[in-house]
Amino acid sequence: MMSIKYRNTCSDIEILVKYEESDAAAPYRVNIQSSKNPLSFGNILASCDNEAEAVKMADQLCGFYAMAKTNGYYMKGKNLTKADCDDIAVSEVLRQNLTDDQFMQMLNRQSV
Repeated sequence: MMSIKYRNTCSDIEILVKYEESDAAAPYRVNIQSSKNPLSFGNILASCDNEAEAVKMADQLCGFYAMAKTNGYYMKGKNLTKADCDDIAVSEVLRQNLTDDQFMQMLNRQSV
């Protein structure tokens, strides 16, 4: 059985923390889905073994997404995308647990 434990509306995306009780190793999943299509299942970006870590990732993602949008990026699937730049895999950014400054440096390096 799956249930939603946390929801954060962030610009044009919904960031959800879902709990899947059948997955004993990492039952909490950070998902994104378009606010324009709330019936989709979205994309899983990270899996965690506890709710607090998943909620922290969801909130961090919202902040990073806002920073990326300001720099011309948009969400495409599981990546942040901008013309003439390499895609940034959101799951990697979350796994690295970057600070805001580190993420901004990553955005700036991509734009060179």
